[in-house]
Amino acid sequence: MNHSLENQRILIVGGSSGIGLAVARQSCKSGGKVVIASRKAAENRHDLTALVGHEVETYSFDVTSELETETTLKRIGDIDHLVVATRPEINPAPFAQTDLKQAKAAFETKFWGQYQLIQKAHKRISKKGSIVMTTGIAGEKIFQNHSTMVVINCATEALCRSLAVELAPIRVNVVSPGFVAPKPPETVQYAERFPVGRIASSDEIADAFVYLMANPYMTGTSMVVDGGARLI
Repeated sequence: MNHSLENQRILIVGGSSGIGLAVARQSCKSGGKVVIASRKAAENRHDLTALVGHEVETYSFDVTSELETETTLKRIGDIDHLVVATRPEINPAPFAQTDLKQAKAAFETKFWGQYQLIQKAHKRISKKGSIVMTTGIAGEKIFQNHSTMVVINCATEALCRSLAVELAPIRVNVVSPGFVAPKPPETVQYAERFPVGRIASSDEIADAFVYLMANPYMTGTSMVVDGGARLI
């Protein structure tokens, strides 16, 4: 078993499902002490413990609320690593037809939510610790009907580089996933064109988060895990 995060306390915001939940599993396997925070994490503690396969701390809060964020961070206390894996609700649509309210709400969750979260959390992070945010290859590769996520992802990667300088010696990195299961059949078929010939599992993406947390010389980096999707 890999113990690269032995006894390190890891706060995963957005860790109740998808990539965030996979990061929780992999972090526990690497010896970490996991704290999951999301809108409904506390009420789902027993289910999350079962899904992670290890006892976890859970807290519920809304990442877009400054008051809830500050209150929850005080309850959580000091940590070694912060992982932000929040996902906004945004329907793909042509730019000219994109619902502006929905686009702004996506920014509030995915960008401004993590912005104010890091502002309030960084003083609680170990100087030998790290922050890992989540973007996506929409931005490095342009996909039609995804203009909102393109801009959010690019803004997040720019924030990563800025914070890697401003918050040093705390390390700041980004994981940029490609297509991750589950996906509709047409996306699975599209992924057959990738150099690796398929979409990713959540655990394959989570490995990148663990690597970035554990490697003390990684900062200001966007780690792309896309199976070569950008190349076609």
